[in-house]
Amino acid sequence: MKIAVFKDTAAKAGKPVMDAFIQSLEGEDYVVCTNDKRPEVDVVVIWSVLLNMYGRKPIYDYYKDKAKIIVIEVGGLIRNQTWRIAIGGINAKADFGNQDVDHVDDSRVKKLGLTLKPWREMGGGGPIIICLQNTKSEAWTGGPIEVWLQDTLEHVRSQSHRPIIVRQHPRHKSNIKLLLTKYPNVKEDIPNFVSGDIVDFDKRLATAYCVINYNSNPAIEAIMSGVPVLVHESSLCYEVGNPLDADLSLLRHYDRQHWLNKLSYCEWFVDEIRLGIPWKRLRKRLQDGLNSQWSHI
Repeated sequence: MKIAVFKDTAAKAGKPVMDAFIQSLEGEDYVVCTNDKRPEVDVVVIWSVLLNMYGRKPIYDYYKDKAKIIVIEVGGLIRNQTWRIAIGGINAKADFGNQDVDHVDDSRVKKLGLTLKPWREMGGGGPIIICLQNTKSEAWTGGPIEVWLQDTLEHVRSQSHRPIIVRQHPRHKSNIKLLLTKYPNVKEDIPNFVSGDIVDFDKRLATAYCVINYNSNPAIEAIMSGVPVLVHESSLCYEVGNPLDADLSLLRHYDRQHWLNKLSYCEWFVDEIRLGIPWKRLRKRLQDGLNSQWSHI
């Protein structure tokens, strides 16, 4: 198995993570490439699915039909401490090597210190929060964000008069002000950074009725806080959430423990990456032929 690692595709925060992954490849047939190289390989390692940055897109476009692509990116469980690593690398379409039920238990949940708050009791006058996301990411397949948001607002307003909060992505603002004026009791929310790149979403969740999010990290935070979500099927939360066209009065509350167990095997500390723990899982998947993706078990 020939492997090419494109270390320079990582942002500053990701360079130590890339270095750790390279160390985990000791004994493998691998090469660390500058971004202009295109060796013939079986596996390519890049940073992130935000392909408009750090020369990632030409690399991704060249190899997407020629090799398996491992994507390393910032995690959503302990931000800037755990890092998501997968083949394909895009939410539920990715392969995290967490399909084996016998090797996906609650030990990592405990190690990461993760907890699930009880499901929020439905009722009250809490707002519906619509979380937008970065449409320049390969994770976004929802078309023009303004069209998606209008369709979502129409769906909500056809069923509910609750307040609606449309929360912008903290680093990718969409032009939605004019659209929001067409709907009653709807306001735009700009995230505030409280520490590093950690934002104040927990304050919004404290009173939320539900969260609508296409397939990014806010849905994970909501589910763990006991707030029901409506998500696209590509979301890592789909198996414990509701479809985007769900009846807002009949949102389901699933058992979340097995889902959280699986999710904990998607993200790793730097020392675990250096030791090769995630690579060994992904290597086995590559050898087995990748016959399934994230499984809703």
